[in-house]
Parts: sequence; C-alpha cells; structure tokens
Amino acid sequence: MNDKNWKPEDEESLKELIRATIKSAGSTDPAQLPSKVRERIKGRVSGDVDIDAYVKKVLAEERKR
Repeated sequence: MNDKNWKPEDEESLKELIRATIKSAGSTDPAQLPSKVRERIKGRVSGDVDIDAYVKKVLAEERKR
C-alpha cells in the first residue's frame, strides 16, 4: 500500500466509501480513520493503494465543502 501514483479503477466510488466510513465514525480520532477504512474496504480494492493518503485527501475535500 505504498504506491503514491496508484489510482483505483473507480476513484469516486472509493472516495464515497471513505466518506461514508468517516461519517459513520462520528467523532472518532482522525488518526484512527485509516484503519477503519482499511477494514471496510478489505477485498473491495485491488492493487496497491495508500489508504492513508486517500483518507487525508477526502478529509481535506470535506473541510473545503
């Protein structure tokens, strides 16, 4: 999960899944979010993805809204 250039086949679906996980986590410490997201998407994403980077990206996008 270290390839920074990796893109999922359906990036928007992955972002939606991350957003849903963040929302369901409520006031969870943001440092715990990547592990919650990893558990939720286990088996759904193929390839080498940096989940931590995607969570940070989605959190930044959510703050801008």
